[in-house]
Amino acid sequence: MENNRRTFLKYTGATVLAPTLPQILRPNTALAQEDWKPTHSIRMFIQFAAGGGTDVNLRTLAKGMGEALGQSVNCINMTGALGSIAATHVYNQPSDGYTLLGAADFSRYFRISDVNKTIAWKDWQYFQFAVSLASWSVLPSSPIKSFEDLIKMAKAKPDTIKVSTDGKGGLWAEAMAIVADAAGFTFKNIPYDGGAPATLACLQGEVEVAGSGVHEQVEFIRAGKLRNLATFSNVDIEIPGVGVLKSITGIVPATKPFAPFGGMYNVALKRDTPKPILMAYKKAIVQGIETSDFQEMLEKRYMKKQFVSSAEADKKAARLECGSAWLYQKLGIAKNSPESLGLPKPEDFDKWWPPKDYKPSMVD
Repeated sequence: MENNRRTFLKYTGATVLAPTLPQILRPNTALAQEDWKPTHSIRMFIQFAAGGGTDVNLRTLAKGMGEALGQSVNCINMTGALGSIAATHVYNQPSDGYTLLGAADFSRYFRISDVNKTIAWKDWQYFQFAVSLASWSVLPSSPIKSFEDLIKMAKAKPDTIKVSTDGKGGLWAEAMAIVADAAGFTFKNIPYDGGAPATLACLQGEVEVAGSGVHEQVEFIRAGKLRNLATFSNVDIEIPGVGVLKSITGIVPATKPFAPFGGMYNVALKRDTPKPILMAYKKAIVQGIETSDFQEMLEKRYMKKQFVSSAEADKKAARLECGSAWLYQKLGIAKNSPESLGLPKPEDFDKWWPPKDYKPSMVD
């Protein structure tokens, strides 16, 4: 698995409701078993809108997971507040393995944006299974002919170029913010509930630039409905029948330390879920990403599988939150400072990890 992960990296960091008696008995039964098997269907609450990268990844994975577990995994979109509405709902359910969080990017913006107080490596167990890339596209008729044009126009008229993103404090907003900061321009962030609505906003003429993922734009690029300006890859990407999608690193060299930059797709369960249940999901996710349906989806949307779990996932989640917290403070858009969250500067992360109150993952 480690060798596979290195190959994939080449492409590319509430109050609980009282349970009922049956809900109390299920976790106890699971603890007494060597292998946990669900006895009825499972619900997965997806943080973002239907049709986006998070949604498509999780729905495709859910089919394979269901086959591995012997029960259906029903996906429900619950959008809003950077995914925190879905997270709060799942966190308020029993830790019995029947309610999952369909997440992205280890929900690293929750505390920074002050929308949810849970901490990825303390309150949740995350399983990452795939990655994607940020991308910027315009309508074919747009006067913005290249990313260089975008920079020039944005500098001439600060805060006027409308760029759709997944919301202030979201992943695609961060991608645009990183490039804008590196290139020395400002833009007008227009928030939507995920990458799919952000892409649609450009198609409908609501914004001048679609800021989402390659996977959310590629079909429209192929169809000639969008024209790509750049992607946040570290290399140019060639799409048969379309041509080359330029890497932002060749246009704005100062972005090289951040590339590749994009989405990381996760399934999460509450941290206090019994170990047999967590181990069953780890096994089911590994099987799910190897199915032909999932592999075909990744290839079609220019994404890659990348499995990360256990203490490795905890450390990655903490590192990502740390980096985003300090960046957002620099940009003046953080609701909570990294100091108030107890997060070290990125260069000090390895000395800080693990913090004194960290409890090792049970998924080993």
